[in-house]
Amino acid sequence: MAHSDARRLAKLHELLARLRRGETVQNRQLHTWLGNEGYKTFEDLWSNMVDVRKELTSKPQDLMGYEELLKKAIMLHNRADTASHRGDRSARRLHEKAEAAFERALLRLGEVIGQDPTLQMWLDRPCDFTARGDFSLDPVGMPRIITSRSLDNQSGGVSARVKTKRECKIEAVEMEIERIMSPPVKFDEDFLMEKLTQFRMIAGKR
Repeated sequence: MAHSDARRLAKLHELLARLRRGETVQNRQLHTWLGNEGYKTFEDLWSNMVDVRKELTSKPQDLMGYEELLKKAIMLHNRADTASHRGDRSARRLHEKAEAAFERALLRLGEVIGQDPTLQMWLDRPCDFTARGDFSLDPVGMPRIITSRSLDNQSGGVSARVKTKRECKIEAVEMEIERIMSPPVKFDEDFLMEKLTQFRMIAGKR
């Protein structure tokens, strides 16, 4: 490893430690040690995250209808559970209403996904609307929109899908460290031409 690379590597490790501790690393300093190519990687990472953030703030209208139906079904389910714990005779009727409400929500979701399969990206789990699907008509078994704050959101929420600017800096520094530690193998052109000539000579003798 060249002396300049060793110095850069040490500095990048220092910057990485500071970023992981939550300390501020200015863009100018980051640019100095990442170099133009490494800093471009950071800019691309952050630009992509900005686009993702914008996209996640504009939830599709078609899914709002499903969310509203799911909300009503969950309210009925919670009322049924409360009635059941109290030994109320209305519990069974409420559970039946809740199940029917979950079915309506699921049917609505199936319709919108069928019309626009790209909406699947907004859901916290893969959705199979065939007989093999593993949905259950309860709050846990129903798909959630990834922006949902519910504990039943299997995607971990929006925060699991986007990175902060600091996280993008960390990733860019890690990638540059890896590039220095494991540089791409470069073949000598003269060596390759010699091997190609030898191969042609051998092939010509056959």
